[in-house]
Amino acid sequence: MNRILLVVLWMGAALAQPVEFNRDIRPILSDRCFGCHGPDAANRKLALRLDSEAEAKKDLGRGRFGVVAGDVSKSLVYQRVTSTNTALRMPPQYAGHAALPARDIDLLKRWIEQGAVWQ
Repeated sequence: MNRILLVVLWMGAALAQPVEFNRDIRPILSDRCFGCHGPDAANRKLALRLDSEAEAKKDLGRGRFGVVAGDVSKSLVYQRVTSTNTALRMPPQYAGHAALPARDIDLLKRWIEQGAVWQ
């Protein structure tokens, strides 16, 4: 088989594999989100916490939720990491943070679409 076909087959297998919270999502949140949206109340920005399932899925008011299992269009986390508005995008450009790589955004999207299970 040629290299391109092998890469396509590998990528297809990777996309078919379910996204796992501990393996795929927790490292992204821990590295890029927990500093402002984690367990440390002194450093937490706003009410959104991403270090626990209950906190990430709770009503933030005005019909906003950090994560809505199965629905990226209603998940504030996904809306913010994909925003083209640099004032809204997370992690925040104004604080010197780079946007999430496309691979991480895709993992978050697939995880939410698959039900956003915290296991």
